[in-house]
Amino acid sequence: MLELRVKDLFKQFGGLMALNGVSLAVRPGERRGLIGPNGAGKTTLLRVISGEMQPTRGEVWLGDRRVDGLSPEQLARLGVARTFQRSSLFPELSALQHVSLARAAATGRSGCFWEPWRPDPVGWRALQAVGLEHRAHVAAGALSHGEQRQLEIACVLAQEPKVILLDEPLAGLAGAEREQVGRLLLGLPRELTVLLIEHDLSFVQSFADRITVLHYGEVLAEGTPEEVRADPRVQEVYVGTGETASRPAPAGTAGETLLAVQDLDTGYESMRVLEGVRLQVSRGEVVAVLGRNGAGKTTLLHTLMGFLPARRGSIHMAGRDVTRLAPQDRARLGMALVPQGRRMLEGLRVEEELALASTRGRWNLERVYNLFPQLRRRRHHFSTSLSGGEQQMVAIARGLLRNPALLLMDEPSEGLSPLLVRHVREAIRSLKEEGETLLLAEQNVDLALSVADRVYVLENGRVVFAGSVEALLEQPGWMREHLGVG
Repeated sequence: MLELRVKDLFKQFGGLMALNGVSLAVRPGERRGLIGPNGAGKTTLLRVISGEMQPTRGEVWLGDRRVDGLSPEQLARLGVARTFQRSSLFPELSALQHVSLARAAATGRSGCFWEPWRPDPVGWRALQAVGLEHRAHVAAGALSHGEQRQLEIACVLAQEPKVILLDEPLAGLAGAEREQVGRLLLGLPRELTVLLIEHDLSFVQSFADRITVLHYGEVLAEGTPEEVRADPRVQEVYVGTGETASRPAPAGTAGETLLAVQDLDTGYESMRVLEGVRLQVSRGEVVAVLGRNGAGKTTLLHTLMGFLPARRGSIHMAGRDVTRLAPQDRARLGMALVPQGRRMLEGLRVEEELALASTRGRWNLERVYNLFPQLRRRRHHFSTSLSGGEQQMVAIARGLLRNPALLLMDEPSEGLSPLLVRHVREAIRSLKEEGETLLLAEQNVDLALSVADRVYVLENGRVVFAGSVEALLEQPGWMREHLGVG
């Protein structure tokens, strides 16, 4: 049986340190949960462990063998298997063909194309283990999203691994499918070593022997589920200290309705992410959308912007139905998005990137430099060379230079230090005083409640709270249950 160890692991992307000295040791047969806010480095850690990414520095060990630098194929043959956040299957191949291919890859026979395909008995047993034997000859594209998740787990089991890396296996599932896959995971053989990322914290607590909490690419806490749930540092990360949240900024004077969303459903292929979402933003308001990882915040903003089509429901902007409009048409009508992860343009200097975004209106280069003086000093630097906080300033400035009627901001505090989060907070407050209309998707509860007029809380793609900041703060127990760790 293999032990998984990570020692002083660093991974840097330009100015962003995604992993900053992460160390952990997972015992043979242990079930380890890995949690943390958006941008904490969880998926990056799995990608480094599985060989998809090479670390900037640091070590990964399986038992007594150092494996950082090996390819995913080599690691798979050493007993490491993983699933991904989104289903990645061949829609035309049957479930049985999938597990047989997974088995062939694990045994080093995936390149033997001259041999006739034969069902593999290990693959068949893997289908039985996940309850899909009756769907063995059904094409993957015809399976439900829950069944596709089951098939992905079957493909992992067909490799007869020693270590399994699970990246949000319950993402996009609801109701009976969520319960089915949850039971399947809880029933995995105890001799398997499992590292699980999952935004459903109640499930992580029921599944894991120990939990590691990542924050800003570092290990914030580690212990049993009970110890982690009681750790005040972890509660602060998820729910906040309450210091800034208890003093929300004064509410602005809202005007007529600018954005109206009714009964919105959407998702990715067979995955349903949003269900029946209703939301409204008035001119001059700052509205926050809160929720744990995977709640649907980014999906909501992408659907509003037109990057993802609505399956049902409507989106109206300034009284006009924009539900079927292309993103560029929504931009012309006054929507702009500050994307999650900043997304700097390779090879451009700061001023060049801002000039590309600039349109006529009250926001111009001089005005954004007054809002972010650091950008004036860094205007001749390549944007990809900036720190994470400076890149976030560029991302916000790009959005403002579009001179939008409605600015959508997706996790603006992601990956930033507490000092830089305060800078972002002050920038948003300045925009609020200027009368800008903002829809803010954010996991940092303190930040969101310190600037918002009203709040929506998403949970598993549904709105479970809509109201004022004051109304939410009057329910601290509810906040801990729906936004915290316990």
